[in-house]
Amino acid sequence: MAPASYRDLCLVCNRARKTCFCKYTKPFQTRTRFVILMHPKEFKRQRTGTGRVTNLSLIGSRIFVGEDFTQHTELNAMLADTALRPFLLFPGASAINLSAEPLPPSVDNQVPLVIILDATWQSARKMLRLSQNLGALPRITFGYEAASRFVIKRQPYLQALSTIEAVYHVLQNLERTGYERLENRHAALLETLNAIVDFQLRCAADPALPSHRLGKKSAERVVSAAPARAGL
Repeated sequence: MAPASYRDLCLVCNRARKTCFCKYTKPFQTRTRFVILMHPKEFKRQRTGTGRVTNLSLIGSRIFVGEDFTQHTELNAMLADTALRPFLLFPGASAINLSAEPLPPSVDNQVPLVIILDATWQSARKMLRLSQNLGALPRITFGYEAASRFVIKRQPYLQALSTIEAVYHVLQNLERTGYERLENRHAALLETLNAIVDFQLRCAADPALPSHRLGKKSAERVVSAAPARAGL
């Protein structure tokens, strides 16, 4: 099969238009603002990543591509906006665990701005090290023990989550503590993820279906994961 030309590619999810993931999104509005900082490798190579569809799902969210954001004009403007209250979603000894405690009271009703690093753990650590404007930000995290639903991509450890799952859990905790009033609209994030995974599982099981090509080992791993989808 000849590779798709650029005009046949979706410029948002970086897949062939026939297999575009964007159709699975169900956009909704949140009080919390989100910025996704995507590593260039994710932007160029990852066609099964969820950073792009997360951005499409969250009305008003932004996505910036880069590795060092120290001099990033738009991001720095948001960090300096006194109406916003920035937090970095990243574990750390001083990180606020949203599963155990609410965000501290804000000043002048500031809106939370959650910054997410969309990258492998190794690349995310490098982004954080290079980006001087991110290092001093207060961090948030959350507790989660189950395995990722994103079975079509190998995770570095059992509880590692995709970007779309991480945002879901942030919103779930902000809803629980009163920062959001979503009435379960954020469940659309997991519905989108389930649709993407189900599509890829079908494609891996049936080579006749159009899909982003998987290597032999990847296809075998994806098909073997199919029984686990029943409990999602």
